[in-house]
Amino acid sequence: MTAQILRTEGIRGLFRGLTSTWIREVPGYFFFFGGYELTRSLLMSKDGRKTDIGFVKIWISGGMAGITFWIIMYPCDVIKSRQQVFTTNKSFLNYTLTIIRNEGLVTLYSGLMPTLIRTFFATGALFITYEKVRLLLGLLLKSENG
Repeated sequence: MTAQILRTEGIRGLFRGLTSTWIREVPGYFFFFGGYELTRSLLMSKDGRKTDIGFVKIWISGGMAGITFWIIMYPCDVIKSRQQVFTTNKSFLNYTLTIIRNEGLVTLYSGLMPTLIRTFFATGALFITYEKVRLLLGLLLKSENG
């Protein structure tokens, strides 16, 4: 596939959709980590500590991080994916307007529900792993330093 892209489009073809990826990723992770921290804060213990809120609450917080990301950024992902699959010289904005004009705004959310279900479980597991590794590394470093 790479050879075919290089043959037909040159090196530039390998970067098709890169701007759209940046448009999705850069603001998207603001919402991703913001969603995690907000949910984690809402679920923290009554003593106001969110350091160890427990397995289930970390999972829920992580799941909400993914859901927050995808609800806001899913249209950008649809546009990015289409730009990568269908060769187009249109800018992100022009391509977005073309899709909305020809297919309607709802098209930009086509397939969102399966993505939300998947991301809830996947990012929940991701943040459980992150929090537990962070805790273990903290204990390891503490024991090594005396």
